[in-house]
Amino acid sequence: MSQPTVQVFGINLLVKLLAEPPAGVRVYCPKGSPIRYGQVVSRGDGFDEGANAFREMPPIGGVVAFEENPEEVEGHYFYVSSEEFRVIRLDAVILAFPTSEQN
Repeated sequence: MSQPTVQVFGINLLVKLLAEPPAGVRVYCPKGSPIRYGQVVSRGDGFDEGANAFREMPPIGGVVAFEENPEEVEGHYFYVSSEEFRVIRLDAVILAFPTSEQN
C-alpha cells in the first residue's frame, strides 16, 4: 500500500495508526485513557505560530505515542485502503522514537 501524498503544515503530524504497539514498547496512562501509536508519514516544518519559534519534530518513519480520550478522537482522521491516518498536533505527542531501521 502506498502512503498518501499529503502536505502538512506547522506543528502538525500525519501518522498512520498502528494496530498494536511497537515490539517492546507500551505506554500506560495513570488515568486509564487509551494510548494510541502511529508511524509518522508526513510532518510540518515545525513552526509554532503561538511561540513564534521552530520546534523539533519527530522523524519521518518514527513512531509516536499519544493519549486518546475515550469519548473523542484525537485529531482529524481519514482512511486509505482501510488504513487509518490521523493529523495530530505535536502537543498531543507523549513520546516519539525512531523505528529499528532508523537506529
